[in-house]
Amino acid sequence: MKFINYVSENCNHCYKCIRVCSPKAISIFEKTAAIDQKRCISCGECYVTCEQNALYIIDKVTEVKEAINSSKKVIVSLSPSFPGAFETESVGQMVTALKKLGFDRVEETAVGGDLVIDAYEKYLQNTKKENVIATTCPSTNYLIEKYYPELRDNMIPIISPMIAHGKLLKKEYDSNIHVVYIGPCLAKKAEARERQNQGAVDTVITFVELKEWLEAEGIELESLTTSNFDKEGTIKGSTIPCRINLKSPGANRFEKMVVSGVDNSKEVLDSLLEGELKGVFLEVASCERGCTNGTGMPKDDISYYIRRKRTKQYLQEKKKNGRKNVQSERRLASYELAKMIYDQSVEIPSYSTEEVERVLRSMGKNKREDELNCDACGYGTCRANAESILRGTSQVNMCLPFMRAKAESLKNVIFDHSPNAIFMVDFNFNVREFNPSSERIFQVSSDQMKDEPISTVISHDLFQEVLETKINTIGKKVEYPQYGVILIANIIYLEDEGILMAIMTDVTSAEKNKEELERVKGETIHAAQNVIDKQMRVAQEIASLLGETTAETKVTLTKLKEIVLGEGGDR
Repeated sequence: MKFINYVSENCNHCYKCIRVCSPKAISIFEKTAAIDQKRCISCGECYVTCEQNALYIIDKVTEVKEAINSSKKVIVSLSPSFPGAFETESVGQMVTALKKLGFDRVEETAVGGDLVIDAYEKYLQNTKKENVIATTCPSTNYLIEKYYPELRDNMIPIISPMIAHGKLLKKEYDSNIHVVYIGPCLAKKAEARERQNQGAVDTVITFVELKEWLEAEGIELESLTTSNFDKEGTIKGSTIPCRINLKSPGANRFEKMVVSGVDNSKEVLDSLLEGELKGVFLEVASCERGCTNGTGMPKDDISYYIRRKRTKQYLQEKKKNGRKNVQSERRLASYELAKMIYDQSVEIPSYSTEEVERVLRSMGKNKREDELNCDACGYGTCRANAESILRGTSQVNMCLPFMRAKAESLKNVIFDHSPNAIFMVDFNFNVREFNPSSERIFQVSSDQMKDEPISTVISHDLFQEVLETKINTIGKKVEYPQYGVILIANIIYLEDEGILMAIMTDVTSAEKNKEELERVKGETIHAAQNVIDKQMRVAQEIASLLGETTAETKVTLTKLKEIVLGEGGDR
């Protein structure tokens, strides 16, 4: 079941989520992250470790509010670890707070825990199995079903306290109720949606979600009066790990072993597979340090030890007050407590040495010494990363040493082959780096300039000005006649690095071309002016000649006209 979402804008590709994901169910490609639900064991460690809030819990509070606003009776099943998540003067203040949110009844999940512990004790008295594994942690169940299917027969086929309590509530009340489990476990969201459990618990919200809800409603726990739970379980049903009696006949051959954390869980499960353990009642929690440190606990500064102390005080108070099992008439039949253990084996493809080494070579790892196994990509070893690349769940550029080497290589190519003079001086104006173009332009080798004052070749005035003002000089034209060059200088102030970086572009040829262009332009203008002057003289001479000719023609034609008119008049 998908209960965690991803926000690409918040992801900085640190790969911490991949590092903490034991089954490597997370893939990150560019701006997209994906969780492979077939591989995922719903532990929620990826959500906890993400400090950028790129992973967040899908909202279920809205679903609960809708149930409260409906005609249904909404009942809370509250995990016994709640004191570790919330600071109160009395646990009864939490009951009051939940009633203020609109819940009709608030009961302890321990009511179901009592039924489960009783069923466990009967199972241990009668089983012939050499080793048994408790099944209260859904994430551990998924780990075994998917990655240790050979151990399924060792799992106790009994439902968890949450499911038992949900079934009990649905059995006691009519169908018009909505059961909400509130606890420290993200995996419970997946457990409630399992086909065999559907209908027992309608909604699961974590202490993270509850805390945000209380804050949104402005409810301060310490200011509230106290209220009693509508139903309570015993100290036995409230205790995780299980407070179970192993002294009874049949059960006394088992030694209780408690393990927490996925990596530790895998280690003990490997030992079971190898037959190294005998007569063990194994209780495994996927969360490091158990449910009190669950992935559904608020992300705050409260230490694990404070959480454990609060929870322990709550249990001690329960024991001190002698709270008995008050649900003697609220029972479930043995078949209602039964749990199916599924084979959800994850197929893990294997690859040849040649295939793996081909990928390693593509990451610049040509020999064993190149395999740093730094875990920066999240896969522990370079070969594990290579296998992930072959599976299509990671990519070459997730290898940070490879990308760094590639970037440094590119940087060196640019530095060594740039036509620009690139050099760096410290705040004492001594040269730290001097590229080949600088050698060519200033006619000195980098070895000669290393740790020497820049004033050995050029004035340090530009650098001093930038150092004093802390303002970069950009696009300043400078001329160094001793080297026959004209340069465009850019001086960059790098405070954190303690250096001044110079990038100087040789524009000598361009400047000479500009001078030549100006000379040609002047000569062209002069020649054009001469032509214009000459043409004007010619035009004037032609105009003068045309003017004299026109006058003579006018006189002649006038006389001719008079003669013609005169002859006509004599008739």
